[in-house]
Amino acid sequence: MKLHVFIATLCFSIGLSSCQQKSNKSVEPAQSRSILPPSTGHLSELVVVVSDELWRGEVGALLKASFQENIQAIPQQEALFDLFAINSSEFSRIFKTHKNILWVSKGNSASIERKEQKWAKNQLYVHVQAGSESQIITSLQKNIREIRSWYLERNTKRRLSKLKVDSEKEIQKQIRDAYNVDLVIPNGYGVAEAEDSFIWLRRDHPKLNLISNIWLHIEDYKSHKQFSKQRLIQLRDSLGMVHVEGVKPHSFMTTELIYDPDYELVNEVPYTIVTKGLWTMVNDFLGGSYTAKVILDEVNQRVIYIEGFLYCPNERKRSHIQELEAVISSFH
Repeated sequence: MKLHVFIATLCFSIGLSSCQQKSNKSVEPAQSRSILPPSTGHLSELVVVVSDELWRGEVGALLKASFQENIQAIPQQEALFDLFAINSSEFSRIFKTHKNILWVSKGNSASIERKEQKWAKNQLYVHVQAGSESQIITSLQKNIREIRSWYLERNTKRRLSKLKVDSEKEIQKQIRDAYNVDLVIPNGYGVAEAEDSFIWLRRDHPKLNLISNIWLHIEDYKSHKQFSKQRLIQLRDSLGMVHVEGVKPHSFMTTELIYDPDYELVNEVPYTIVTKGLWTMVNDFLGGSYTAKVILDEVNQRVIYIEGFLYCPNERKRSHIQELEAVISSFH
């Protein structure tokens, strides 16, 4: 995105007077938390401080390929982050308070610095430095996925912290009492169905043409075959057939297999699978995205399946699917 467009957006968000501050080319030392200003900018924005030379070359290509990678299991193309590249001479006060800052530069030695709240509260700052462009490229090739995960994980924590402020306490208690599971349930959700081993929560946003849903399903653990990709597709299809009926006759939810669902083992203890994909309705034209986590509760010998799915036609889905991921991450 062009620099002047981004500055205009920030001016609107934090006040025109901030935009009139002169550039500060030096990096200020970290201030104490008590006097730090609040961070600014959207969660999915990343300010990249990098020279024009590096940005136009392979360094910039690596950064764009990683941070602007399309989000998994969304019908339309939506990038993980919106990048705003500026050089160090343009790094003025207006940018220092941004939530996410990545600084890439040449220096005397190779290093990767990660710092929370460097210039603002709730901020993540990362500095990648090396002696030459080729060394920076090598460092990014080795570490860029981990660096990206730092920003994604920080954003999940930010979302979750905000959701906790106004969460559905009564529903959370209902889930805890009935299923021995703790989840943060955002404001506005209601119980659509509840059974001994299953609960479906739903939130309608008529103005946004958006319906957000959360499933919790629990079953006894028998073998690791319950965690196979095919078994999990069969599980969600059985839940969709029983619980999500369409308006048309013989219409129900199923997994859209034109898009092969993503499947990843993310933790060995507790054994945890994350899977993402698309859903559709048999004999109808509805569809959307889903994201799910499957956890082995070894203490109670049970399998816990938590899914969030969206119906959000013709709308951007990034923030909505990432909110569902934050909800799922709150499980304990």
